Amino acid sequence: MCARMDDDLQELVGQSRYREAFELLLARYQNKVFRLAYSILGNEALAEEAAQDIFVRVWKALPLYNGQASWSTWLYAISRNACLSARRQQAARRELPLEETAEPRSSDRVMQVDVPALLSRLPEVYRRVLTLFYLEEKSYLEVSRMLGLPMGTVKTYLHRAKKEAAAMLASGR
Repeated sequence: MCARMDDDLQELVGQSRYREAFELLLARYQNKVFRLAYSILGNEALAEEAAQDIFVRVWKALPLYNGQASWSTWLYAISRNACLSARRQQAARRELPLEETAEPRSSDRVMQVDVPALLSRLPEVYRRVLTLFYLEEKSYLEVSRMLGLPMGTVKTYLHRAKKEAAAMLASGR
């Protein structure tokens, strides 16, 4: 369903109608991008600033979109990277006592995760369930209906997908 909803975006980009595609992306995803930025940064003003920066990056990258990932996954990756950069910049601006080194403490380090690559290594059904539930913010019921699966199966797949993704991250795969 989501792929069909975004077919119009793909068509506009395919026709090099970037302004229209950008306006459509902005209308569809600006609230999700802000919520993601807020969840990472924990500050409304910083989240608003980050969201603006994210859409500037999206505007610049729009002609490069190749369609290998869904629009929401592509946008999520840009958003996540921009927010993590903003968080690093914010941490660098903090005043540190002179005796502290410039090296970040291990507790300040942020794990870099290539979400689209991680998703691509999961079985298709897990990838679809994770994308719909977390990235598209669909309810269990909506995911169940969209994929034609019982709700219990959706919950099981989500649990297994998270477990498998965590195992991949822990092993460095």
